[in-house]
Amino acid sequence: HGAPALAELAVTIGVLDPADGRTQATLIPIVEMLMRINPSRIITPSYQVWLEAAVMARILARTQAIPKQDRRRFLNDTLLFLQAAEAGAVMVSRNSRDIDLLLQLKPQAGVLLYDRS
Repeated sequence: HGAPALAELAVTIGVLDPADGRTQATLIPIVEMLMRINPSRIITPSYQVWLEAAVMARILARTQAIPKQDRRRFLNDTLLFLQAAEAGAVMVSRNSRDIDLLLQLKPQAGVLLYDRS
């Protein structure tokens, strides 16, 4: 499991409004899933991956006019993409738009794209 993906899930916990009646039903499965993950199966981005991801994400944000509100998510996608490449793993994603941009800069990375349909 990539630490940036787990962090994205954890952020959701802080975003949910405790006063909203739907929060509990949304919160429970996220917390349960995060608690089931064995810490020894979590990989974190190396220093080099963080640096490369920051540069790549910013270049693509600028050249592809990625809106400011989407740039943090795009950085996380870039971290996961490069982290998988560094580990020799295959990244599984349905985000074909962003991953296609990343593959143009690093075509040797292993990616499996899927569609919900």
